[in-house]
Order: sequence, then structure tokens, then C-alpha cells
Amino acid sequence: MKPILSSLAALLLTTALLHGDLVIVQKVEGAGQSGEQTIKIQGDKARTDLAQPVSVITDGATGDSVTLMHAQKTFLKVPAAQARAMIEQVQKMRQNAEPAKLQPTGKREKIGEYECEIFTVNLGVMTVTYWIASHYPNYQGILAQMAKVQSGGISAMSNGVMPEMKDFPGLPMKTEMDLGGKKITFLIVSAKEEAVDPAIFKIPAGYKETSATDLDLQKVK
Repeated sequence: MKPILSSLAALLLTTALLHGDLVIVQKVEGAGQSGEQTIKIQGDKARTDLAQPVSVITDGATGDSVTLMHAQKTFLKVPAAQARAMIEQVQKMRQNAEPAKLQPTGKREKIGEYECEIFTVNLGVMTVTYWIASHYPNYQGILAQMAKVQSGGISAMSNGVMPEMKDFPGLPMKTEMDLGGKKITFLIVSAKEEAVDPAIFKIPAGYKETSATDLDLQKVK
């Protein structure tokens, strides 16, 4: 399930204002990952190509998601009903918890060419720090498109846990998640409108379906 969690983290970063497709490229460091990952969004659909040879396709309209494991040429489906069950469990655990909110630190730092204000979110077991650029071109449109995808499927598990995209005063150029001293950092290289081929949201020919149970058995072996 690690690839699904990684893609979820990536989407936690990702309309009327945005008329084209969206492509986000970011560098990832930590938690055994190192390299670039790409998020491509078209309408209600998103595909995240992780640093390792794994891709996650989500459909915000249906709530379904598919993880492609390219080395094994297999795929794992998480249907909407299963995603809803997982979301309900998360919501039950946070029944009495207040929604997470961005807390300004009063600090600033330049990320690339953009001056960023630093915010934090305390989730108890995890602290998230954001470097937010309020002058990133069309950041409202980018956040609106990311929020649209995040509202469906397994990505909706973040609803009520992480801050809502509409509450961000700019684009989070850098996001650092600290879980008990173990950190994973996402640094945006680019986020722009760019044509996306709809074929990338389909399961490649020759890939066989697997299950979470199969993956657990492979780890044991």
C-alpha cells in the first residue's frame, strides 16, 4: 500500500480559472524515495508517476483509483466503495478533532525564484511545513484543479485532516512532512498548463490485476 500513500502525499500538495490540462513536476526526498515525480491532471482524472516505477491513476468522478506496478506489469484497483470505507474509518478516528489549519510562522524563505511564507500544520503524530508562494502565476487555478481531483477516491481521505486547497494563500512550492523525525520533502519544479494525452489514464495492455493480499504474500516471500 506504500505507493498509494506516496501518491496521496503528493496530491496533498495538488476550474473556472484553469481551462487546460495541468502537469506538476516535483522532486521527492526521504522515506526511501529520491528523484522526480510527475502529476498529470485532465478534468476529473489524475495520474501520479512516482520516483519508483509505480503510477497511480485516480478518477475524481467515480472515486476509483488504480496503482500500476510497471516492473511486475500488474495493477491494483481500489474501487469507490472501498475508498469510501477507508474514508469513513479516518473520519471516525477524527470525530472530535478540529479541522487542520495553516499556522503562519512569521518566517520567509526563497524557493527558486519565488519568495515564500512558511506555514505549519500540527496533526499530532505528524507535522507538515509548507513554503507558500503567493505570487505564483495562476496559483488559484492550479489549486482549484488539484482540489477537484482530491475530492474523489482515496485522495478524499485527506478531507478534514489536511488544510483545504481553498485555504492556501498561494502555491506550496515546498512541503515537508515530519513523522517522528522521519522526513519526506516535496519540492515543486514546475506547475503549468500543458496538453495531457488521455491514453495515460488507461491500464496498459498486458498488465494483470493483483490484490493487496497478493502484495503482502510477495513481501513474505
